[in-house]
Amino acid sequence: MAWSLLIRGGTVVDGSGAPARPADVAVEGERIAAVAPRLSGAADRVVDAAGQVVTPGFIDMHSHSDLFYFGCPSAESKIRQGVTTEVVGMCSFSQAPIRADQRDIVRGWAGGIGAGLDLKAETFAQYLDALRSLRPSVNVAHFVGHGALRIAAMGFEARPAGPDDLKAMQRLLGEALDAGAFGFSTGLVYAPSAYSDTAELVALAKSMSTRGGYYFSHIRGESSMLLDSINEAIRIGEEGGVGVQISHVKASGRENWPKIDAALRLFETARARGVDVAGDVYPYNAGSTKLDNMMPAWAHDGGLGKLLERLADRATRRRIVEECLIDGERWGTVSQGGIGFDQVFIATCRRRELEGLNLAQIARQAGQPPAEVLMNLLLEEQCTVGMVSFSQSIDNVAKVLAHPALMIGSDSIPLHEGEGDRPGKPHPRTYGTFPRVLGEYARERKLFSLETAVHKMTGMAAARIGLRERGLVQPGYFADLTVLDPTTVKDESTYPEPHRYPTGIPYVVVNGAVVVDGGRMGAARPGRVLTPK
Repeated sequence: MAWSLLIRGGTVVDGSGAPARPADVAVEGERIAAVAPRLSGAADRVVDAAGQVVTPGFIDMHSHSDLFYFGCPSAESKIRQGVTTEVVGMCSFSQAPIRADQRDIVRGWAGGIGAGLDLKAETFAQYLDALRSLRPSVNVAHFVGHGALRIAAMGFEARPAGPDDLKAMQRLLGEALDAGAFGFSTGLVYAPSAYSDTAELVALAKSMSTRGGYYFSHIRGESSMLLDSINEAIRIGEEGGVGVQISHVKASGRENWPKIDAALRLFETARARGVDVAGDVYPYNAGSTKLDNMMPAWAHDGGLGKLLERLADRATRRRIVEECLIDGERWGTVSQGGIGFDQVFIATCRRRELEGLNLAQIARQAGQPPAEVLMNLLLEEQCTVGMVSFSQSIDNVAKVLAHPALMIGSDSIPLHEGEGDRPGKPHPRTYGTFPRVLGEYARERKLFSLETAVHKMTGMAAARIGLRERGLVQPGYFADLTVLDPTTVKDESTYPEPHRYPTGIPYVVVNGAVVVDGGRMGAARPGRVLTPK
């Protein structure tokens, strides 16, 4: 028998959670042809995997790479982690649907962090066709963003949806599902998604319930409102008749850290009564988002232009400070909780000398109060600033990672490629999420077994959204494969020096094509836009 690729002499961790076993893996074309000890026969390419583990390619259950594919289709910073599939269109953001006269609004809404937006397509189907033509290195499972639906249907307005608005959103959602969307996502701390009420989201969920669509949610608050916000997401899934995924599960703000046990119990209680609810988590105690998310939701009413007008108005700035400043030294938002200015670092900014500094440091350099520096920076940089913020407990991170209903999503924003100088100080999860789970949490801390870690990143994720014939090392499945050294796999990316690729992942295969070869990025871009079963 002649194979196109034979991975010989490795140990297979198949993604199901079953124990590791010695086996060769043969690939013919795009699919796995055989998995068995000592496969014989010739092959066009043989990879020696002695001492290595062969797993399914990792599935990133929550990523924002769709805002960057058109600028970085190689997705090198993601695929070199062993990721072969990304679930995108998260937190209410997607590049379609879009009305032709709204491109500037959408660019200001979603493009302020160095994103490579295309924005040529108006319908979701046209957008997915453009993505297929681009052909990133990774497979893409796409959701449609609730924010995009809302903007296309009713603009960037801080008001409840009326009956006609809701019908327009339901029509646009249906068109996106027809085109291949897996469901819709919300970012209920981001305008305009934040302007919706529960009834609007239940109605949208109901409209896709017979289609098998999923509701993925960055919930309405991850700090003081955490428990109520999880309950709201569960209610939307339960009343809407759809599966619900709670994104990047966390408790933000030191005063809210003790709530994490109660939060996890809400998952368990809902699942016990039959609600299809699960979630995802990244293995870090810092998050990352746009710096303008430090502003209250009402300040975003009308879009970026209106936000900048408010930031230029002294009376409005005073109102923002009165609402958000805590004890004169911390800043409070529904997303972050109360957070010190020394815990908010600049990740991306046109003024590169500020990248890696925190707001307290910048304030000392400027000789101004940190709150004024925050708003000045947003105004001067037209809100094109990304941040990294330390708002979580590292002990909670481990607790959430270990929970059986939680899988792995990086929540990473940018994509990068190549070596040498690259812009920004992005969150290390951009380069290190999946090797960090394997090295730090499975090998070093022994939080769970290698088999469990791989299951959370492969078979569990594929089953969650119904990815067909992916997520397992099994004959007949697509050959999305990662070869790693379990003794050395490690994230090398740090907060001060984030642009470092991981070690211990020499080979990554996507749809039968070797993309990472001997630890180096190849030229192949075999990824596909995936569609629901």
